[in-house]
Amino acid sequence: MARLAVVIGDPTGIGPEVLARALVASPRGAPAELLVIGDAQTWEEAQRGAGVRLPPVPAERPRAAGSEGVPFLDLPPEERDWRTGEMSPAAGRAAARWLEHAVRLALAGDADAVVFAPLNKQAIMRAGYAARDEYDLCAALAGVAEHDEMNVIPARSTCCEASRSTALADTAAHPAGRDLLWVARVTSHVPLREVTGLLTVERVLRTIRLAHGVASAAAGAPGAGGHARRGAAGPRVGVAALNPHAGEGGLAGDEETRIIRPAIEAAAAEGINASGPHPADHIFRRARAGDLDAVVSMYHDQAQIATKLLGFERGVSVGVGYPFVLVTPSHGTAFDIAGRGIADPGPMGQALLIAERLASVRAKW
Repeated sequence: MARLAVVIGDPTGIGPEVLARALVASPRGAPAELLVIGDAQTWEEAQRGAGVRLPPVPAERPRAAGSEGVPFLDLPPEERDWRTGEMSPAAGRAAARWLEHAVRLALAGDADAVVFAPLNKQAIMRAGYAARDEYDLCAALAGVAEHDEMNVIPARSTCCEASRSTALADTAAHPAGRDLLWVARVTSHVPLREVTGLLTVERVLRTIRLAHGVASAAAGAPGAGGHARRGAAGPRVGVAALNPHAGEGGLAGDEETRIIRPAIEAAAAEGINASGPHPADHIFRRARAGDLDAVVSMYHDQAQIATKLLGFERGVSVGVGYPFVLVTPSHGTAFDIAGRGIADPGPMGQALLIAERLASVRAKW
């Protein structure tokens, strides 16, 4: 039974309210065992703003939620010098402290997954933390030197085909597997001018392996070396080109022939069902049509623009390389609408479901 340590997020953003609404709205109810970590006063305020009622029940470890409310670890902030909808170092310090506690629970073996509602990187850094973002903060606590981030969205876009009210129900019916599209990035938060210098055969190959492994794990079929298989061919991994029209045979760049194609061939030699390089302006159309289970992009916006267009209402980010499952919604704190009770809880609900699924599979391994 998966045990989730769930952080309410930055108290000045939409995190607490979308978490409360997601837990109430889930058609399956709250995950089997969870512990919400945050500040009880912020939680009460978020519930009032969201128009839901899920009282905090004192707890220190994940456990089953009951009709009386949700298991809750109250960690009041040292200072409450913040206002809803505004970036605050005090709020960043509180949110980072809550995340640290969740990570320590996971490292101690008391939780299988850490799920956090949106945090604000600037607030955390201004609070005095040296970490570049939440993933670096978790990595430092866990002693992880090499880690990555992947996005997961519905394989077929529902933003124009279904109402938001059905998003959680659709996800609950198919919590993982071929109904989801996994997206990995060879390079991430770096200036665009630095991307070409960072691309190497080994780096592209490593990302292909990552996409293959996570897509396999989501399907719940572990295999040798961590490379789980789904069917004879395993997950179908499409690799995007860097240059327009996949380089046009070298006329528009040679990274495809020098770096990307050799990495794909090396992955295929390992038994990974990888294809490409596919033109970047076409690969997500193939994924949306159901031809691919995972996409490897070369740089941040090549992936993010497509995924936010195709599935922003259920977009989730998954940390990879940690000794526990790490999941969060793909969106940010949305200060402009915080406290108004109108934020969509769909991504938060999706994050809880994905974390529960991945944690359950990890436990079986």
